[in-house]
Amino acid sequence: MTHKPLSWYDDIGMFGINRPINDIPEHNIRGSCIHKTSFCDDTCYNLKLYKLYKGMKDKDVRDEKFWQSLPTTYDSYNKSLSRIVMQIQRAKKQTERARFMTRGEGIKDIQDIFRIKVICKATPNTIWWLPTRAWRNTKLKSLIEEILFPIKNLSICASIDPTTTKEEEQMLIDDKWSTMFYGDDHKTTMSDNTRQFKCPKTHKKIKGHCGDCKAGCFGQRVIDRQTHVHLSQH
Repeated sequence: MTHKPLSWYDDIGMFGINRPINDIPEHNIRGSCIHKTSFCDDTCYNLKLYKLYKGMKDKDVRDEKFWQSLPTTYDSYNKSLSRIVMQIQRAKKQTERARFMTRGEGIKDIQDIFRIKVICKATPNTIWWLPTRAWRNTKLKSLIEEILFPIKNLSICASIDPTTTKEEEQMLIDDKWSTMFYGDDHKTTMSDNTRQFKCPKTHKKIKGHCGDCKAGCFGQRVIDRQTHVHLSQH
């Protein structure tokens, strides 16, 4: 079976790329979620799925090997990059939006920042959604702001949770990050009292709504402003 770099997810209504969450030592694969919090480990939905679907680990191996084969500088002749472009061009389902990552962390290290830049350049008609905890690494945060913030077809959300301090929230606000919060349904505002936008997909259980939502995580690209999204608990 030919490995497809993008998988379709009915739940969010778009294609997505995945990476392994944790190490897979038997295949010499390093996990991507190195910026996770203790709250991540305690509540991660995907960790539960690994116990139900034994094939997920094998797919993780294929996904990570593919991800590492992507170029960090634009090269239209790179076979892996061409496979992403070709899959998007031939897809019968919507490709106006896609996600880094539905499982795992998109920005584990500096090389990932450049891989994402390359993919966005190669697929200018797709808005890529990037929730990330890489903001917790000072160097990566700075590079994301410098290299990825200017990209017009990239919607970046700092992933935050109840372990995020008010000082960290304020830092993200001051540095023009949009955020995506999960973990406390009673929280309604940010540290500066800005109200959080309740995600319709999670709060109203609208399956596939992320694919055409005009606010929230995509508000920064649709209406060009900083947004702070609140996801309901599972």
